Amino acid sequence: MTTPQPLMRLYPVRERSEQRVDGMLGRFSFPFAGNFDLARYAHGALLVHNDDIIDPGGGVDPHRHSEMEIVTWVVEGEVRHTDTAGHTAHLTAGTMQRMSAGTGILHSELNPSDSDPARVVQMWVPPDTPRLRPAYAQRHLSDALDEAAQEGRAVTALSGREGEEPGLGIANHWVALDIARVLPGREVSFAAAPHTHLYVTRGALEVRADDVDTSIEAGEGDAVRGSWTGALTARSASDDVTEVLVWRMHANF
Repeated sequence: MTTPQPLMRLYPVRERSEQRVDGMLGRFSFPFAGNFDLARYAHGALLVHNDDIIDPGGGVDPHRHSEMEIVTWVVEGEVRHTDTAGHTAHLTAGTMQRMSAGTGILHSELNPSDSDPARVVQMWVPPDTPRLRPAYAQRHLSDALDEAAQEGRAVTALSGREGEEPGLGIANHWVALDIARVLPGREVSFAAAPHTHLYVTRGALEVRADDVDTSIEAGEGDAVRGSWTGALTARSASDDVTEVLVWRMHANF
C-alpha cells in the first residue's frame, strides 16, 4: 500500500461560483446551487462552504433541512434566525451558530437591517449518528478571539473530537472548527489533521504545513485545502488583523 503524498492547494476567490437569489449573493467553495450530490465534491467531511452577502431586508424564508450539521459564522452585520423547534435568535458579527437539523427542521435567515448588508459563512457537515433530535446553540466569540490573538493562538469554536473542548459541540466526532485572528507580524498554529480546509474571511496569510515543502499566500475569500499530517501554521501577511476559519477533519467521503 502506498501512502498519499501531502498536498496543499490554493482555491482563489476568483474561482468561486456565485448565484444571486432572494436578496442574497451566494459565493460557493463547492458546487451548491442545483447540486444534489454534495458528497461528490466534498473535502473531508465538509459538504458546503458558502460565503454569503445578504442584502438589507433580504435573506432566506423558511426552508427545510434534515440530517445535517449547519454552522454559520457572522462576519459582518446581523442576522435574525427563527426555526420550528422554537428558537429565535439575533446574531451579530463575531457570533457562531450551530444548528443540528436532525430528523427535520424549518428555519429562516433574514437581515433585519434596512441599510446595511450582512456577510455570513455557512458550512455543512453530516452528523455521524442519524435521526437525532433537532438542536441549536450559539456563542459570541469576538472577545475570546481578541484575547487569543494577543496570545498567538486559535479558539476551537466547535469540536466533536474526543478529548477536545467541544465549544458549541457538533454531532460528528471526526471534525473540529478553529477560528483565529492573527495580528500583523504574528502567526498561529493549528493541530494536525489528514483533511484540512482553511478560509480567510479578511486579511492575508502565508500558510504552511510541517510536511509540505511549499507555502501558500491566501487573501480574503481564498481557501487552502489539502491532505497532510503535519501541524499547520498561518502567518500574517497583512498590516491589519486577519481572520481565518480552519476545519480539521479526520474522515472523508
